[in-house]
Amino acid sequence: MSISYTPAPPGVKTGPLRKRWAVSLWLQFTLQWIWLLPHAFYKMEDGGFFDQGTAEKGMSAIVLTPSRYRLERRGTQQEWEAWADRAIARGIERGLKLAEKHRDWNESGKYRYKYKDTAPTTYIKRRYYRGIGVDGVAALAARRGWDVDWSRTQYDSAVHLVLRQPQGS
Repeated sequence: MSISYTPAPPGVKTGPLRKRWAVSLWLQFTLQWIWLLPHAFYKMEDGGFFDQGTAEKGMSAIVLTPSRYRLERRGTQQEWEAWADRAIARGIERGLKLAEKHRDWNESGKYRYKYKDTAPTTYIKRRYYRGIGVDGVAALAARRGWDVDWSRTQYDSAVHLVLRQPQGS
């Protein structure tokens, strides 16, 4: 696999984001248990945990685990790369499944409305790339054959990834 990737447009920040404050991390970690149970009931009442083709699944989107707390406080470059690589793998898997579901929906002929874009895409939230930046995500995704869609990527919130098209198509 090629590890080259499309560089960011000029003027786009691609380095690591600033670390979170220790006090805010500690408050989130300790107080999350108060609102976690009502939030879980709300999510289930609201239709459950939908598969949106992201790296996150269910409650992991809102829970600050002890391992993530340690990573946010004292994580090294290698630890952040491993964390982001696992998130990219999950996001790619879910993005491929969602694209397959959309294609099946369109091909079934049962439904009036069709999905316009059935290309595999996913996005990675900043909690997964804070320590390596968008450039780090781009390099990790390139190893898996994916590329950053710079027009849809928002540096401070999420990196949008798309499956690379083979040359000549």
